[in-house]
Amino acid sequence: MFRKPGSLAAPLIFVAGMAFAHGDTAPRAVDTTGLPDLPEEMATENPWRNAEGDLLFKAVEIGGKGFNSNCARCHGLEAISGGLAPDLRFLEANDMGDEWFLDRIQNGYEQNGAVKMPPFKGILSQEAMWAIRTYIETRPDADAVTERASDITALRDRIKELPATASTDEVEVVAGELDKLGSTFEPLSGAPRTITPLQQAAHLLRTGVSHAPMAAEMVSGMLRN
Repeated sequence: MFRKPGSLAAPLIFVAGMAFAHGDTAPRAVDTTGLPDLPEEMATENPWRNAEGDLLFKAVEIGGKGFNSNCARCHGLEAISGGLAPDLRFLEANDMGDEWFLDRIQNGYEQNGAVKMPPFKGILSQEAMWAIRTYIETRPDADAVTERASDITALRDRIKELPATASTDEVEVVAGELDKLGSTFEPLSGAPRTITPLQQAAHLLRTGVSHAPMAAEMVSGMLRN
């Protein structure tokens, strides 16, 4: 289920750590505007695992917001665990991983009458749950990001150097390099690919050079994390 060594202990670590996860932080609903509606019946596998284009980027964007507002206190920003809970980036991107994820996020967990993790069923829509799942499983290896910090910084600076009058071709050159570097990072979950701020910045740049400052900030955030 978890690709990380010692994964058999992960669910136990998970529920123990969740005692510290939420505290007085109440579960929050997530705005899924921009995502298509899913059938009323809950899917058993991530419907957006093989999504492409705008749908994929929107799922990751919304999933990131949902994760950071509901899960990061325990599981860490960018899903990088601080040790109290398992690193969800290693939760396998397959039907078994999806089953475990759905059980926890819908039903929560209680131990000896104490709520270790609150249930999100009725708070998060199906679309929000699967967006969070998509975000988690497309996270890159943080160590690999650190190793490529100089390359990431160089590309961030390339974005900043784009003039407001840059042509579509000039923008595409930078966007292509962002995509190329982003594709070198492998997901820890075994998902089809990662979606890093590099690819997100490339996607944003292609909507217009006026978005270059926001794209550069996305990449800067990757370096800070």
